Amino acid sequence: MKNTIKLIGFTLLIFIMVTLLTMKIETPFDGNDTYGFPFTFHIKWSGMCDPCPDNPTETYLGYLFIDIVLSGLFGFGILSLIRKLKRRND
Repeated sequence: MKNTIKLIGFTLLIFIMVTLLTMKIETPFDGNDTYGFPFTFHIKWSGMCDPCPDNPTETYLGYLFIDIVLSGLFGFGILSLIRKLKRRND
């Protein structure tokens, strides 16, 4: 149970850090805001566009799910490495 909570915490931390570090905020410069890495899961259109979409934002739940799963796999790898290093030092 303790390892599951650690994995969920690492997953959320990695997902939030990667999203914040790779987001592009371009609305002040007549561009689009994009969120997500490696897949863009949220786009906010702004500025001049032809034709403009009816909804100025779009969220791709499949890409969001894939990004979270990849963050979880990365978090699992980090936890495994930490456990391996602790066993080696004991």
